[in-house]
Amino acid sequence: MKLSDLHDEDNTCFKLFNNDTPYTIIRCLKEEDLRSVWLIELPDRGLTTLKRWPVTWKLLWKSLFNQSQPQRQLTGAWKLLSVGVNTPQPVTPVYRSGHYFQLEMPYISGSTAFDLLKSGSDCSRSEQYLIARELGKIVHRLASSHLRHRDFKLENVVVKPASESQQQPTLWLIDPVGILFSPSLIHAIVYMLDRLAIQPIHEGISVPFSLRVICIRSALGPISGKSRKALFRMLRKQLKNSIQQTPPND
Repeated sequence: MKLSDLHDEDNTCFKLFNNDTPYTIIRCLKEEDLRSVWLIELPDRGLTTLKRWPVTWKLLWKSLFNQSQPQRQLTGAWKLLSVGVNTPQPVTPVYRSGHYFQLEMPYISGSTAFDLLKSGSDCSRSEQYLIARELGKIVHRLASSHLRHRDFKLENVVVKPASESQQQPTLWLIDPVGILFSPSLIHAIVYMLDRLAIQPIHEGISVPFSLRVICIRSALGPISGKSRKALFRMLRKQLKNSIQQTPPND
């Protein structure tokens, strides 16, 4: 069952953190079961992402241990921000609204890295190189901070276009739920590089060799010698396992 099975989007209304603030619903960005993500516009804040989770006994139980998805969304965002990785900064705490938990954060406009890869023509070659290099930098920054992203895939990375105030495109991680502690730099790098590779493999999309090289080199950073060789061995093994587990693409 999905939210749209129960509600007409045109007649949907929310109780926000500041319930006195008027808002305009733009559209539903994503829905899965009764969880949903909405794009709304507020007069004082502009475009805003509203995330909603239905209140269930399972969610309430996990909340006792600060392990519910809304809580991990919040803590994951602050972990990313603390190590200098772009992600929308929550503008409210997680709060109860009727039968839902909600969280509000700025909306980041742009295309996902996966959509840009699929289109193949929406950005220049130099921008593709920049995106690949920045993806690798994010991997290394997280790993060197003893973190790894359990769901670090291209569709969770938004490329915000260049503007008058920002001369180059910037990368934003939009789903920080899966930020975990990782004591091993090498294991964290291998894990996240594998996550980046697996979605194009699943979809049967070819990634240019040059982009793969740029991303991996950027992710390695100053790692050299035996550690570098060990990382490549682990990465080849992990990618091989992931490919073997990938169902045939119809």
